[in-house]
Amino acid sequence: GDVVMVAGTVQAINSAVAAGKMGKRALETSTYKLYILAHSITTMSERRDQNQNRKREQEGTAVYTQQQLQSITQLCHADHRYLGMMERRAFPFDLLVRSLCPSIIGHEMVKAGIVLCLLGGTTSTTADRGNQIRSNSHILIVGDPGMGKSQMLLAATQVASRSVFVGGNTASTTGLTVSLTKEAGGETGIEAGALVLADQGICCLDEFDKMAKSHQDGLLEAMEQQQISIAKAGVVASLPARCSVLAAANPKHGSYNMSKSVAENLNMATPILSRFDLVFILRDRADKYQDHMVATNIMNLHRREKSGSSTGRRDVSSSLQHNPQKRLALKDRLEWVAQFQKQPLPADLVRDYIAYAREHCKPKLSQEAAVVLKEYFMTLRHPTDGRNRRDSVPITTRQLEAMIRLSQARAKACLREYVLEEDALDIVELMTSSVEEIHKDAEGNMDRSRGGAGGKSKRKIKKAFVNEVYRIIGSGSECTEEDLRRIAVKVNCGLGDFAGMVEDIRDEGILMRTPSGGYRVVS
Repeated sequence: GDVVMVAGTVQAINSAVAAGKMGKRALETSTYKLYILAHSITTMSERRDQNQNRKREQEGTAVYTQQQLQSITQLCHADHRYLGMMERRAFPFDLLVRSLCPSIIGHEMVKAGIVLCLLGGTTSTTADRGNQIRSNSHILIVGDPGMGKSQMLLAATQVASRSVFVGGNTASTTGLTVSLTKEAGGETGIEAGALVLADQGICCLDEFDKMAKSHQDGLLEAMEQQQISIAKAGVVASLPARCSVLAAANPKHGSYNMSKSVAENLNMATPILSRFDLVFILRDRADKYQDHMVATNIMNLHRREKSGSSTGRRDVSSSLQHNPQKRLALKDRLEWVAQFQKQPLPADLVRDYIAYAREHCKPKLSQEAAVVLKEYFMTLRHPTDGRNRRDSVPITTRQLEAMIRLSQARAKACLREYVLEEDALDIVELMTSSVEEIHKDAEGNMDRSRGGAGGKSKRKIKKAFVNEVYRIIGSGSECTEEDLRRIAVKVNCGLGDFAGMVEDIRDEGILMRTPSGGYRVVS
């Protein structure tokens, strides 16, 4: 996907001779082919960097215009105060979130994750072999139809300096990675796919659940190693794919079932889902305030009124004013900014700001921020109220590295050189929201046995429970709810998960309710 400059001389050759033919008849062929005898090949990015360094040394000129730098500086120092309160209310990060896809009302946490994905972290190398650790974050948005997932993906492509938008229902492995083509001269050529074209940018995959599992396997290497390796037809090469993957998917049954895990709702491979740093779940629930806000915004869009009007928004100013804490929660702060900033920032300013932050800002992790992230990681791994290891959330060091990348992107939003404690606290709140959405069941309780985004929501326990029911009660026999509870205790199933498991078994047709209030085991 890079643009190169080739220096050489243009020469002509007989087409028959070029094909390997010899003799007088071949020399009499009147068609010729032009080719370039190259002397050097230079990528334009390297040449631009060399020219910029040379100009900075000689003249000190910048790439951006004076007007662009002035707008970026004003946005970087955005610090609004509310009713004379001393703490900061609107960071540049909050204003960027407000300006991303303003036509979609709500979903502030999802928009915050997309902005962090656009900014990216800081590239670092290991001390032993010098291998680079990826700095790009990957986000998965799972939700019911009509929640604005595709609109947010399109908005991300509009503000990114380099972006590729792909539909999952029409994508293939070669279309995402690389493909080999036969040229006219018989040589083999390499055609770059979407992930290679989105190098140092973002690749948006819509309808991710419609993609076949065989085609999803092509994402494994690109999402973790940030490269595409190919070994076909005598061609062995590795192409860079240093891009962030932003995917949106719909549940396989139309609506998201909270009694199942993310992997069961999407019917996807676990290795793919485990590579996403953040997973957001959007449910179409009946909420009077939210529905009023959405309906008002849609009417204003069709009436061509200002989309930033706050008509119908929930007033959060009183809660912010009487908040005794020194730090405001990220969700409340984003809601306040949506009310304060009536009009979003121009798309050109958001695009220039993100590009400037990605190029010139390389924040490092401070000691205070490292302590916050480490304590949160240890709390999830070893909860204080947990009796054993099974009570902990299945989080690995991959999620810890994801939090480091997101905190660096949070510092990039303010053009800072170091990650502060407030950046880490925002990332902890964002990660907590994602973890709770993944592990909550239909009753709102935390199901810690789901195994993260690729978990199985007590599938083994359910299978053992069904086997014991067939063994003890027998097919075609009737039983009471107390009998089922005793079997649940025998297979170490918590009583809090008993009702949901019985309903799942009824949906599968194993148990049937009798008129007397008991259950019948179906053969």
